[in-house]
Amino acid sequence: MTALTTQARETIKNWGWTERTTIAGYTRHYFGDHGWGGDKCGCVDDRCIGYHHDERDDCQCLPAWLDDYVKASRDGVR
Repeated sequence: MTALTTQARETIKNWGWTERTTIAGYTRHYFGDHGWGGDKCGCVDDRCIGYHHDERDDCQCLPAWLDDYVKASRDGVR
């Protein structure tokens, strides 16, 4: 299991204007009670672990996954 980076954790906690996002909620939305299973940058696609961007670059996937999580949360989807 890969742990989320500090940057990814901060991005998740501070995402959205009206909804509060939490690391636990984000993790459970995509992985249930199994714990985090995505890349350390916050991308939920485990096939990308270590491959979809350089270490020094921000993950461009995380904002899209967070938007999906917020929308699903609004719609009552887990």
